[in-house]
Parts: sequence; structure tokens; C-alpha cells
Amino acid sequence: MTKQARAEQTRLLLLDAAAELLHRDGYAATSMVDIARQAGVTKGGLYFHFSSKDEVCDEVQGAAVAVLQEHVDRVDRTNGAPALRRLAELSRALMHWLGVDPKVGASFRLTREMGSKDARYVAFTRAWLAQVRRYIAEAHDAGELSAEVLPDMATLLVVVTCVGLESVVASGTIPADTDLSRTLSELWRVIELAEPVPSTVR
Repeated sequence: MTKQARAEQTRLLLLDAAAELLHRDGYAATSMVDIARQAGVTKGGLYFHFSSKDEVCDEVQGAAVAVLQEHVDRVDRTNGAPALRRLAELSRALMHWLGVDPKVGASFRLTREMGSKDARYVAFTRAWLAQVRRYIAEAHDAGELSAEVLPDMATLLVVVTCVGLESVVASGTIPADTDLSRTLSELWRVIELAEPVPSTVR
């Protein structure tokens, strides 16, 4: 393995370790020493790649945004489905990522804990919100939404539902092993965002 390849592997190990700790323990309880120890990297090795915890948080969120963008690009390129169906798929994907991808979970927790203090901690959630708005706007323009449903209200409903599900798991209100993707699929059956559509859309 070349020196450059080893450096990239170490960087990825550090990002994975940081994401796991930030997701599990939160911003305040995660230190640079913790991240280095979790990754099996020396403190000096950590500071070679990242100068501060905030820089690590930025990189974790950037990796989560990349997961989001890859999903959106793939679905938009190959799916051809109505906007509301793509929105439903995105919301279910988000719930799945929260259960299996610490980068996304860490990004949500950073927003919850630190977003009111500094906008840098809401990078992922803002990217996700922008995508929700885009799908709602497309659905509105295509006539998929009922005339009585305002786009801003539909966007708020989707955001509150997804953020609320993440919060109740994080707070221990419902079991941590709850299948959020399946739960959201059920919610899509009772949340009326549009005129009646085929059941496959929900």
C-alpha cells in the first residue's frame, strides 16, 4: 500500500470512529483523544488529518451529505417516478440510514445539540430539507398535491414527522431497535399529502 493510500485509509478510519462516537455520545462527550483511540490511531496521526473536533464534524456531515446526494442522483436518474413517490423513498431511506449509518445519525445529533449555536452543525439537515422542498415543489407543479395542501405546510409535515421519529428513538421514548423505515411507511398511509394515488406510491 502506498503512503497516500495508507493516509486515506487512516482518514476514513478516523471519520468512521468520529461518526460512531458523535452519534452515540454526542458532541460534548466526544473528544479528539476519544476519536483517536476509537480509530486505533495516535493522537499525532489524528491531528495530521484534522486540526480540531469541529473540522471532524464538518467532514462527518460532508460524508452524510454525499450519502444523501448519491441516493437522490440515483433515484432521479433511474426511477422516473412521481415526485411524491421519490419523496416517500427519500424519507424511508433517511430512516434506514439513521439505523445503519453513523454519519447520518451523527449529523442529526449534531443539529439537535449544536444547531442553535452554530450553523455549521446543520449542514446535512439543511441539504436534506432542501431536497424535501424540491420534491414538494415538483409535486405541486405536477398537480400531485391536493389544491388544499400548501407546499410549505407539506414540507413542514414531512420534516416534523422524520425529525420526530429520530428524536423519540434518541430520547429512549421508543425502543432503539425500532424499524424507523417501516414505521414511516405506515405513517405515509395515514398522512394525506396528496389526492388518492396508487398504494405503491405510499
